[in-house]
Amino acid sequence: MQINPFNNLPKLNKIDAINILKKPFNEVKHSADYYKAVFHLANYPCEESEIALLNFITLDYNQLEFKIARRKAVEVLAFFDCKKAIPIIADYLENDDSYLVETAVWSLGKLKCNDIDIINKICSILYMDSNNKRVVIQTLTYLGVEKEIEKIRSLLNEKESSNALKGACLAALIKLAGEKNKLTELKDFLRSSNQNDRHCAVQDIINAGHLSMIPFLVKAPISPSFKIQAIDSLWPNELLFNDNVSLINSLDLVIFDDPLKITTLELQNFQKDITFLIDQLFHTDFNRCYYSMKELQKFSCNEILYHLNINWDKAKVDYGAIYFFINIYRFLLLKGFYDKELQAKVEFLLSNNWPDYIKFKSTAIQILGYLNDAKFFQNIYQFSDEKLTPFWKNRYTTLLVLQDKHTSAKKDFAKLFLSDSHRFVRLKAKQIYSS
Repeated sequence: MQINPFNNLPKLNKIDAINILKKPFNEVKHSADYYKAVFHLANYPCEESEIALLNFITLDYNQLEFKIARRKAVEVLAFFDCKKAIPIIADYLENDDSYLVETAVWSLGKLKCNDIDIINKICSILYMDSNNKRVVIQTLTYLGVEKEIEKIRSLLNEKESSNALKGACLAALIKLAGEKNKLTELKDFLRSSNQNDRHCAVQDIINAGHLSMIPFLVKAPISPSFKIQAIDSLWPNELLFNDNVSLINSLDLVIFDDPLKITTLELQNFQKDITFLIDQLFHTDFNRCYYSMKELQKFSCNEILYHLNINWDKAKVDYGAIYFFINIYRFLLLKGFYDKELQAKVEFLLSNNWPDYIKFKSTAIQILGYLNDAKFFQNIYQFSDEKLTPFWKNRYTTLLVLQDKHTSAKKDFAKLFLSDSHRFVRLKAKQIYSS
């Protein structure tokens, strides 16, 4: 769970948000006002916000809109690390709202609850007919609770257990019982035909805590956002190598995201004509998208460019499709094929129309670096400024582009990043500065 980075709701200040949460349900103007208030209060971590959220979650209305907002409030209190919320949140472990139970379990883990009675309540969910067992096992793994190892083992061996549940069980046995032989089974879930299972496997790999899984992870047919999150979570220190894994090589592979280096899964009855392949770039399954990108490279560059351009207007309103379109534009650019419209496309993607953490921005930075040295270096001060470029991946990408530039000022530009708040950016800057 995470606080939604796509803040598209109308802005709300702290006082207004708190005042909304104080109103009875029949006095709020819109049914979604509670959720909006909680969502924006997440931006104001302080005692006043905590008190407002604590008071809010103790209310009890039957309306679905209230229940959704209460779940979010519990989550926000966990992000605030509000320890005094623990006993209140624990009361929801037996609630009839299964989604609230799941949020409560996750939040108690996030808050590092060590109350044995509450932990026993969490454990008891494993013995119920519940859909929350995956998050329970994840929470027990995070808290280092070993008492349910045998129950977890039995859930792993049950035929009825989903892959998502089995993955959580494997991570728990690896982390809590030291059963490293389970790593191979966990790795296999990265090749599941179900994309959701692949996504769950990434979180399970994080929970298992083994850096040795990174080389397999970076080649999996999943969004690079999941890979970046995993590397960031698994690599806690400022070292270039760990367990024979190169941090820089792993990050560079993910950011460049060459489809030819992705281990795609075979697809049955997959058409190979260019119209179908372009259409697949709009699909939500990244395996289909990567597979299509590989097949597209068998066509002539002129033909690919033509079909990308005539579909651009459709793609530019779909941020998932944009990522794959812009990656193919980059592939063509590296082969010397592009047109005068590419610069405008890149400027559109780097504009403030999009949040900095959207995945295609790093590819747009790469294209800018290949396409126009002058504009890239004009923007490098913006790209190095954490206030203007808050997502560390984009600052790192800027260095990735800078690395290949032949300029006497390379070290001076790298110096801009040496004091970056993110360890990976500092490491990349040091690598360039010391070369």
